[in-house]
This record gives sequence, structure tokens and C-alpha cells, in this order.
Amino acid sequence: MQPPTNIRKWTELKGIAAVSLDTGKKVGTIEDFYFEPQTGSIYAFQVKTGLFGHHALPLAHIKAIGIDAITFDSEKSLAKEEKGSHLATLPLASILNQYRVLSEGGTVVGTIGNILLDVVDSTQVLLAGFELAGGLREKLTGHHHMFGANQVASYGHDVIVIPDAVAQTLQ
Repeated sequence: MQPPTNIRKWTELKGIAAVSLDTGKKVGTIEDFYFEPQTGSIYAFQVKTGLFGHHALPLAHIKAIGIDAITFDSEKSLAKEEKGSHLATLPLASILNQYRVLSEGGTVVGTIGNILLDVVDSTQVLLAGFELAGGLREKLTGHHHMFGANQVASYGHDVIVIPDAVAQTLQ
């Protein structure tokens, strides 16, 4: 069974071009995303605009999320990552790829290998789920154990906690 076409793996989106439609210019590449753990919604993509430059691209300004690029209105849509802003309070997804998955009973199930995003439309992107990192067999077959973002009991400092029943299905 094929996954729905609106589900995209983060590894498919990371590194694609960010293109401003008013100038047709590639302003950078998609580097990360800001998300709200309580709702699972993506607030903005982080765009690498130079050697050390980063800006936030709020979803409200995105026109399309394509295979090769994310397009948006204008470079004026890019926001600075400033301390004290709402953006500064949101975690970046890159931290999730370092998280361990822990059952409520205290058993380590694995580590996050990839993040699944539900691209409902260009202005609404949600955390859909997580793939566990696998061993050689999973890499060769392309089949990784997954669980839904709605099955997460809590996000800790360096772990994602899932119910024991979900953990048992992943073993």
C-alpha cells in the first residue's frame, strides 16, 4: 500500500530550493522547520540564505511545496530569527532526529530516523509521524517501523515518550 501523496519525508524536503516568486530568484535552501509540539503544526521553515545566514519562512507566505522547490511571495516574507519573538520559543525539528523513543514503561524503543510531514496544503503542514532509525536490514528493504505524531504521549528534553501499547507494536 502506497502512503498518501500528501505525506512527505523530511529528508525529501531538507535541502530543496526556496524560490521567491516576485524575482524568480533562489534565495536559499530549506534547512529546518519550527514546530509547535502541542499541536503538531509546522509554523515556519528555516531557510539557509548564505554561509551563516538563516531566515524563517512562515507557512502563511508559501505558495507551493513542490518536489524541487518551495515557492513564496517575496523575499520580504522572510523573517529574521530574533530572540524574544514567538519563533524563538519554538523548537527546531533538527533536535528530533537526535531523540530516543521511550515507552511510558521506561524501555528505549529506538531513535528517530526520519520525520513524516502531512502537507495538507502549502499553508498547513503538520507532523504526521516518525520513522525509527533501523539497522542494515531496514536500510536495504526501505521498511522502517513508524508511529503517528498523534501517538506521542510527550516530548521530553531528549526523548519522545510513547504509550507501552504503541511501543509493543514497534518491536
